[in-house]
Amino acid sequence: MRLTLKKRMWIYSTLGILTTIVVLAFARLSYGVVLPFMREGLQITYKEAGLLGTVTSLGYVSMVMFAGVLAAKWGGRQTILLGISIVTVGFIGLTFTPFYSVTIVFMLLLGIGTAFTYTPLISLLVAWFPKHKGFVIGLTASGVGAGMLLTGFIIPSLNSVYPELGWRMSWGLFAIISFFVVVFTFLLIKNPPNTSSLDQNNEQSSPKLIYKNRNVINVGFIYGILGIAYIVQMLFIMSFMIEYGINIRLAGQLIALNGVLSIFSGPIWGMISDHLGRRQSLIFTMALTFLFMLLPIFYPTLIGFTIHIIGISCTLIGLFTLVQAASMDQVKPADMPLAFSYVTLYFATGQFIGPTIAGWLIDDWGGFKSAFLFSSICLSIGLLLCFKVKAAPSSEAEAEPKLSAEMN
Repeated sequence: MRLTLKKRMWIYSTLGILTTIVVLAFARLSYGVVLPFMREGLQITYKEAGLLGTVTSLGYVSMVMFAGVLAAKWGGRQTILLGISIVTVGFIGLTFTPFYSVTIVFMLLLGIGTAFTYTPLISLLVAWFPKHKGFVIGLTASGVGAGMLLTGFIIPSLNSVYPELGWRMSWGLFAIISFFVVVFTFLLIKNPPNTSSLDQNNEQSSPKLIYKNRNVINVGFIYGILGIAYIVQMLFIMSFMIEYGINIRLAGQLIALNGVLSIFSGPIWGMISDHLGRRQSLIFTMALTFLFMLLPIFYPTLIGFTIHIIGISCTLIGLFTLVQAASMDQVKPADMPLAFSYVTLYFATGQFIGPTIAGWLIDDWGGFKSAFLFSSICLSIGLLLCFKVKAAPSSEAEAEPKLSAEMN
């Protein structure tokens, strides 16, 4: 059965959402929700629990560059299948893990599997639909918000019904969902047509040329700054609100609202950038994010926190979409997987250093306001860097019709 490009875009984007739910929401972000129950079940300390989260991040950071290289040489579809399969094995292992030392291995697999999945997935979608790059990336990124909503419902519900086994059942349910995503990917996803005959510049460049590309490095710094701002806001906004007198239940409802709104942030900003232009959209969205990050510093009230969370949820995931798309705007199509994996390394580094610096500021230099001021200063630097982002080459706009003609 032959698919029109539009139908294919919606099928692939839907599967992209499901994949993002599995590898980002379930494999990476759900750990904070399942941690209290898992820690009690395995009888581990907070220090040991923290190490498990670090191990997952280590697996991701150590493999994300290699994943881009592999996807460029081996094919996006095969790399995605490998990544989701590794994540599925990790979920299965966590479902039955007997000891802490064994758990470390399976948490490591979650990070490695995510690295081999998400970057090649985005690169494959962009290769299929270059004219709608921002939209398909944003639609795929919406899986983060949807997945966190599911996680917030599934894990507490299972643990309230099955206090001793609920956390294992959560990982088991994630494994089942992940397995079906592997099957759907195998059946539905195809690598984009070989366009080498249509594009004489489709040969892959040397990795060193990508790593030294000033435009790619600039986008990488922007993505690293977003990594810092995102992790600081995500980790400390709840505690910030509680310290300034916001009711715990109300604070939790605001966090849930963040998850709902972030579902729509990515595709909307991605669509806007496809029409308005990546650079202009980046500048506008980064400026808004900077202002919203400043707000609770000067107005740590219910109104201030509410506007902050609504604003951040409407812009921050959208910024991820714009930066991811911008990273691939800087290179030719054959180099997109490597460029994206390279800038993702900056993002992962930002996520590593952000909590350490913010924690030090909170303990010794003025509390939560100082941490959010630090994030705001980083975002202001990111705003300046956005003015240096280069637009995609005009020849890229012609790629999709050529793909469509070759398919049909």
